[in-house]
Amino acid sequence: MKREAANTGFVSRALRAEIRKTRRRFLWVLPLGVVLLEFLILATNKYAYKPEVAADGYFYLLFGIPLYNTIFLPLALAVMASRICDAENRGNTWKLLCTMQEKKQLFDIKLLLGGLYALFLTALEALLIPALGQIIPITQAFPVRHYLIFLGVLFVVSWALFLMQQILSLLIESQLIPLFIGLLGSFVGVFSAFFPMDKVTGFLPWGYYIVGLTVSSWYDEESRVSHFYEVPFRWPWFLAFLIVFLILYFVGKRLFLKKEV
Repeated sequence: MKREAANTGFVSRALRAEIRKTRRRFLWVLPLGVVLLEFLILATNKYAYKPEVAADGYFYLLFGIPLYNTIFLPLALAVMASRICDAENRGNTWKLLCTMQEKKQLFDIKLLLGGLYALFLTALEALLIPALGQIIPITQAFPVRHYLIFLGVLFVVSWALFLMQQILSLLIESQLIPLFIGLLGSFVGVFSAFFPMDKVTGFLPWGYYIVGLTVSSWYDEESRVSHFYEVPFRWPWFLAFLIVFLILYFVGKRLFLKKEV
């Protein structure tokens, strides 16, 4: 019991130290900025106010928001991971830090901090949909199950992408390369919704905001209206995604432990 309490206390102190190191970097602005941008785009989109959309209004939001997440979040998460790891890289203070705590703990604490920001992002988007529902005229009953799946996918995928970017930022001295990869993810995200699931999108880590959708659509050219319908959750693809990133965690951590400081 005493050992567990000591470990909990150490994690709490180490996490507070990480937060203090980044407190003037205003990292919370990144998820807040993404959500505000999505709010403005969706709230001012004239298409959302068509009478034909009202009956599927929440499905319209649950389909549209992940598309914007696929575009905006890869770069935002890359910037966040880079800024969290940048203090040690820029000041070359790894050797000093490693005299005070183990390298594996440094890796995990930074990942935990990224998880807290992913949770903050999820909380903001949890408020985004009901807020838009008050502005856009929606007659559809609130789809609780689809809403909860959307939030779960958002948190898991965002934290997994943060892990990938953290590993790159820790292993590569120049932060331009991880940022470029994040930018590439955002660029790929623009097109991932239009790629075949079994050939392209399912093999792109940034595309899993799309893979996790439980809503799809078809476009009626005559009426020029999109119609939305339910689709089953893609469990095989998502389980494979989780397994790959679990392996990535252990491989990335091992590579970081082997890195000379």
